[in-house]
Amino acid sequence: MLPIMAKKKAKKKVSQAPVQKNTNVDTELQKEVIRQLDKRPIPKVEKKKKSKFQVWTWIMSIFMVVVMAGSVIYAAIAAIGH
Repeated sequence: MLPIMAKKKAKKKVSQAPVQKNTNVDTELQKEVIRQLDKRPIPKVEKKKKSKFQVWTWIMSIFMVVVMAGSVIYAAIAAIGH
């Protein structure tokens, strides 16, 4: 039983060996990417005004949440008082 455990530990040590990474960056490619990005800048998005339909939808949804929460509280109080 011990020799099997020793083999597993040895395998773990081998897998933990540091892996060398190539960190060289192709500077010409990097310059080309920056040049292409500078050629077409990201357009700025303007915030649009909400329509009346969207405003009324928000108002009605908030109203419905308040009504439903109130009905749940009312039902809980009624159940306790009964």
